[in-house]
Amino acid sequence: MNLQELKLQVCREIDRHREEVLDFGTEIWDHPELGYREVRTAGRAAEKLEELGLTVKRGLAVTGFRADMDTGREGPVVALLGEMDALLLPTHPAADPVTGAIHACGHNCHITSLVGAAIGLSAAGVLDSCSGKIALVGVPAEETLDPAFVKQLRAEGKIRFDCGKPELIRCGVFDDVDIALMNHAGGDFSVNDFNGYLRKEITFHGKSSHAALPQEGINAISAANLAQHALALTKDRWTADPYVRVHGLLSHAGDAVNVVPDRVELSYMLRGGSPQMLAMLSRLFDRAFNGAAYALETSCEIETRHGSSPLKNSDALCELYRRCVSELLPGARISIKTNYQPGCTDMGDMSMIVPSLHGYFPGCEGPCHSPEFRIGNPEQTYLLSSKLLACMALELLAGDAETGRRIAMEKKEKLPIPEYLKQISALESHTLFPPEGFPEKR
Repeated sequence: MNLQELKLQVCREIDRHREEVLDFGTEIWDHPELGYREVRTAGRAAEKLEELGLTVKRGLAVTGFRADMDTGREGPVVALLGEMDALLLPTHPAADPVTGAIHACGHNCHITSLVGAAIGLSAAGVLDSCSGKIALVGVPAEETLDPAFVKQLRAEGKIRFDCGKPELIRCGVFDDVDIALMNHAGGDFSVNDFNGYLRKEITFHGKSSHAALPQEGINAISAANLAQHALALTKDRWTADPYVRVHGLLSHAGDAVNVVPDRVELSYMLRGGSPQMLAMLSRLFDRAFNGAAYALETSCEIETRHGSSPLKNSDALCELYRRCVSELLPGARISIKTNYQPGCTDMGDMSMIVPSLHGYFPGCEGPCHSPEFRIGNPEQTYLLSSKLLACMALELLAGDAETGRRIAMEKKEKLPIPEYLKQISALESHTLFPPEGFPEKR
């Protein structure tokens, strides 16, 4: 079969399993699970793949999995990724009443498109007409919304990084992969690059006293207040970059109103478009907060963790995406890299090591991460997305995989995995300033 015949065969197979795919997408919507807790979701997806005769390696990065569709012929390894985790949004009308979880970012569509694509690619004769290998990867924890739980997993040695894709990279899941593809639920067909981010967890340590005798204590809230003002004044250093974002919240500010607070906790995210920008933001942030601690004789504890790397989509894969969308939906409006996204996705980490594509497909209504988000058109979010992912894989691997081999050459321009891990680890730290505290307080 030639490429067009393969695409037709795959799409027919997905249509033949239409109700199964639609039901699976709805089932995952009805059972949302937060990051690194996607036990049921991963289990059900793995069962679907095993029904196709595939061997699934489970428990990767806690709840992730991988199953391979091998043509038996030499060629590139293309990873198709499906995210599994839900958001924490208790105000959503469909949120889980116990956990507050809800798929208000559409990740139930992502894991459904992975399963649907696998169903299509398993059609008779398809793999016989291709070269290389397809790696089907279920990905946990793109959102990372529960810092305490993630910290517990790190302390237990179950993970090293907060987000699922860098953790899967660390675990060796992508060691043999040459190209990575995934598509995200949304309201249009588009591909855009994204920021990366670092997470900061800060604790100011002061000295408690009766609030009526503040001179006997050292107010940690005052240090946090001064630090936030100092941070705001660093904006001149990066204001020329319109996509930098620095935002945070005060998560703990004392326990009793009549006690001078001796401990204040804050959480921040620093977002930027390059590792160099993230390193600069981190340096300025630490100096602002440590300087405030020094000025008011508190101590400042800062934990810096890698979140995700900036996403740079492969131009060649963008054109492949455009071609597949146009064939599946002639006349569709397609936007390629017209709106840089200041948000973040850990698909950026994949783009650090292999040519990658993070596209969007329509079918959702309401803003992402909001109580208004819902699946408006299941035909698009579940079926069309499955066809799109499968057809992109065929574009790369059909015949002798000429297109895939050519695009896989871009991997030479990427970081080797050991170097990537070294780079993101270098941005992480856990510091206490001043290291020995203040003599006056001892």
